[in-house]
Amino acid sequence: MVRNEREIKELKEELLKITGFIADFGTDREFNDEDVKFSTDVTDALSWVLEEISTEHFRSNAYLNIANLKKLAEKIEKRTGRKLEDYE
Repeated sequence: MVRNEREIKELKEELLKITGFIADFGTDREFNDEDVKFSTDVTDALSWVLEEISTEHFRSNAYLNIANLKKLAEKIEKRTGRKLEDYE
């Protein structure tokens, strides 16, 4: 089952409100909390789901950085002899 658009938008708006409040009024320590960072990443993903961010841009180093993840996998392949294409 896929969530409906209204539900996704509501969650995104709630996260934006909370993280915005923390950014505007919190300390650096509060803003750099792992939960805030994760919430920001989730907000970005929801923006992609809502087609507010293109897939090409979402896959770029601005968000997911797929290219860097592939480079990391290549290093592991060289080090271990295991292949990403064989991984399940």
